[in-house]
Amino acid sequence: MPYVLYNRLGSGGFPVEVMLSACGLDYTYEPLDSVPSSDLGTLIDHVNKWRQVPVLETPDGQVITETAAILAYLDQTEAACRAGPHLWNDSPGQFLRWCVFLSVNVYESILRRIYGPRYIDLTDCSDEDAKALCTRVGRAGRDRAHQALLFVQENLGDKPFLLGERMSAADLYLAMVTAWHRRHPDLPKLASLAERVATHREVRGIWQRNFGHRLQEQWQDTAPEWS
Repeated sequence: MPYVLYNRLGSGGFPVEVMLSACGLDYTYEPLDSVPSSDLGTLIDHVNKWRQVPVLETPDGQVITETAAILAYLDQTEAACRAGPHLWNDSPGQFLRWCVFLSVNVYESILRRIYGPRYIDLTDCSDEDAKALCTRVGRAGRDRAHQALLFVQENLGDKPFLLGERMSAADLYLAMVTAWHRRHPDLPKLASLAERVATHREVRGIWQRNFGHRLQEQWQDTAPEWS
């Protein structure tokens, strides 16, 4: 039985799909007919009643949710995901640190920007007040994500990738949330890292399919391929 990945284009399953593909793992992809920034409704209820993606079904029948948890699971159970030709991880502690950090401080903050009503009680609010409150929640989420990414950039230093000289699944995650956050002039190192990830020969096709139609970055058209 292969892995089964449930996701929708442009959503948090991107690094999982790259990981499965780059490491040569047997998997099937189940795309959901939904667009980012909209509720999934009941589309994913049969495997995740929390109604979020990504969801990974493992060959032994487990159902795993949460991007960071899936990346950590694959990294720990599939040798090609931590010591293969395309992905590398010789710092498991730092790998877990940054995957969890990105989940808690960046991914969740970006969700506040997009799904403001999830995070505030709008009972008895007028439409105008509800819109104003959601705008404030979204702005706070955007600012929190930005501060977290500045912290990641400070820790990146002069390394080409988060854990060192070679790309890990943590870089796939970081590139995704950096692109979601859009380009900011005070995040040049993260923009460069995201470009290296997006133009990697094992990533560029999946990146283009997920993000090429909706994000401002079109690195595939101009940047040399990173190997």
